[in-house]
Amino acid sequence: MRATVVGSGYVGTTLAACLADAGHDVTAIDIDEEVVAALNDGRAAIHEPGLDELLSRHAGARLHATTSYDAVPDSDVTFLAVGTPSTADGDIDLAALSAAAETTGESLARASGDGRHLVVIKSTITPPGVATIRDAVRRGAGAAADRVEVATNPEFLREGTAVADFQEPDKVVFGTTSSWALDRLEALYQPLLNDTDAPVVRTDPETAVMIKYANNAVLASKISLANDLGNVCKTFGIDAYEVMDAVGLDDRIGARFLRSGVGWGGSCLTGDQRVLARDDGGTRFLTLEELFRRYVDEDASLVDDISVLSYDDDGNSAFKPVLAATRRQYDGTLCRIQTTMNKSVTVTDDHPMLVVDGDGLVVREAGSLTETDRLPVQTSVAVDPTDHFDLIDLVADDPDFPTEKVYLKPDFDLSDRKSHLRNVLGEYNRRHSYDRVHEFCRNNYLSLDVFLEFEAEFDFGREEVSLYTTRGGGQTYVPAIVPADETFWRFVGYYISEGHINDDDSGHGSTTRRRVALSFHPTDEPAYVSDVESYYESLGIRYTTRQRKTSTEICVSSRIFARFLEDLGCGTGSYSAALPDAVYQEPDSHRKAILSGLLRGDGHIAYPSHSNAVVYEYGSVSEELIAGMQLLLHGVGVTPSYKTSQSAKSTTPAHFLRVSSREQIDELKHLFLNADIETIDGRLDSYAKQIAPTGHTDGGTHTTVRVQTVEPIDQDGSEPVYSLEVADDHAFVTTDGLAVHNCFPKDVDATPRSGPQTGIR
Repeated sequence: MRATVVGSGYVGTTLAACLADAGHDVTAIDIDEEVVAALNDGRAAIHEPGLDELLSRHAGARLHATTSYDAVPDSDVTFLAVGTPSTADGDIDLAALSAAAETTGESLARASGDGRHLVVIKSTITPPGVATIRDAVRRGAGAAADRVEVATNPEFLREGTAVADFQEPDKVVFGTTSSWALDRLEALYQPLLNDTDAPVVRTDPETAVMIKYANNAVLASKISLANDLGNVCKTFGIDAYEVMDAVGLDDRIGARFLRSGVGWGGSCLTGDQRVLARDDGGTRFLTLEELFRRYVDEDASLVDDISVLSYDDDGNSAFKPVLAATRRQYDGTLCRIQTTMNKSVTVTDDHPMLVVDGDGLVVREAGSLTETDRLPVQTSVAVDPTDHFDLIDLVADDPDFPTEKVYLKPDFDLSDRKSHLRNVLGEYNRRHSYDRVHEFCRNNYLSLDVFLEFEAEFDFGREEVSLYTTRGGGQTYVPAIVPADETFWRFVGYYISEGHINDDDSGHGSTTRRRVALSFHPTDEPAYVSDVESYYESLGIRYTTRQRKTSTEICVSSRIFARFLEDLGCGTGSYSAALPDAVYQEPDSHRKAILSGLLRGDGHIAYPSHSNAVVYEYGSVSEELIAGMQLLLHGVGVTPSYKTSQSAKSTTPAHFLRVSSREQIDELKHLFLNADIETIDGRLDSYAKQIAPTGHTDGGTHTTVRVQTVEPIDQDGSEPVYSLEVADDHAFVTTDGLAVHNCFPKDVDATPRSGPQTGIR
């Protein structure tokens, strides 16, 4: 028989190849010329085991591809296999399928003769959608509509086993009320049915497509129930797998899909993989293990209101809600996927990985990846900047800072507003045996407890005061409101690279003194020293610069300022160094400012002697810092490489980032001083030719890195693995900026979403 298949995506390509292998003459129709060329060359535009073998066998013989619908009238049956993506509310988008259906009808209207033609909807649609597509076909066919029959034949293919699922199906469903259409469908499928014992379900078109959705819903329910029962078992310390294995022995239930876990295969990531999450308090760069501990109520199967950085089909990143998160013990094979630029991610071997194919994304199982596959990396983060940091809020909630022992120094003379203070603090003054207002004005200060109690009545605000914790002279004042501008973020970069916090218990009294110190080269970095000093002076923070034999040290003695940097998430030294979570959603200028401080501090500009190249390098013993810097660099469109090494004498490995392509060197050169920029420009101007980066590829829509190795890891025991279900984009950004697909399968929302359209509630 002669068949045409409209749409050469996942379903259409598999259908066309398998029909050709069954002995039919097949024409595949697609609007994408590159897809058509690949099919005619015997190659699939998607990855599916066994598919390329079928295409190479039949392309140019039983199988041809084209962008034209001219073959439709001469065929016996036309399958519509155009994608029906989910909409934002869970429904399905029929626009592309409707357009293809109408064009199919138009091609039949131009046909000569009065022969009947069968159009079969293979795409996933809801029962109400059948009439929509039928009407589109008939509208296009016009006067020839009475010669066209529209049937349904839903697909039950799984990614990774689609060819086997088609050729060895569990069932075949035909949806038509026409006897001649049913006869034609059965004749087309006869070679397949002769080789299998699969039952054939013959029903009407709407029931057929409902069978597909009911099938998915029952599977999803079975998995969800297994997960819920798994949580109950965990509560009682019982092995859930042993329980469900026994339950599966019941013929009425069956053993398939009863393993508590995630999706059809329980595909997950290890707990050390990182995501950028956002809650009401801002962003947090944390591991899946930390996310689960912080946000997931495992017993109630609830996830707090959080989002994670996602990745969409157009290469854009945005924060999308986490709909579900699970954790389970896993004793199977893990895959450590290593790419160029030394990026890696560790997942279960069946995890659906995003792979860039042409300008689009396809999904392939982790265990099936090869060195020809390219994985997408994130190159942007949505901006939601912080205007300032409020240190009053910070210390007011900290038990280490009793509010009556934290003091405010206004940037004006309180005695000039003495009458105002007496009006506001009259009742407060009467609580004391002496004139507190007079004391405040004479010494030009307020205690924090007083300010907080009467703040709403004062005619001055937080931006006009500084904080300190000692009295009697030599105080260090820190502004209550610290602007989050470029100079601030550059200072934070300096601190992370060159700073530490020293706790000193040697003084008098019970309070530990805390000093923030930044140390630079004793002679080679005066501009960096001056930059830090200028920042302190702009805030009115008292500092001391000491010239030592091995360093130039800039020191600030302030418990409040030390607590601020600690709370910001910068760490207290090289081993705990990390990027503040707040920086990830800052504008590019602020993200580059913190990178400037980092690179000036512990970074290095290398000028290899064997070439005219320029390389930026950064090293740290803090893996968390390096992971955060990778994400930050990706956010400004820079893709660094990564490596780790450990000397024989060291107890901790060192981690290194490297930026080397000409475009990226040029992009980041302004993070350095003018003298460095001139040297860099001289090198860049002497490049004899443009050499494309070898580690990553900027393809316009997607920036990618190539898979180098897929290392199977056989575990001695089991370890927890974690999964996320992310709304809308069904993908998220993880370790090293790599984007991966959701752990969960596609949802089954479309059928309930169609209920209100038909009066069902």
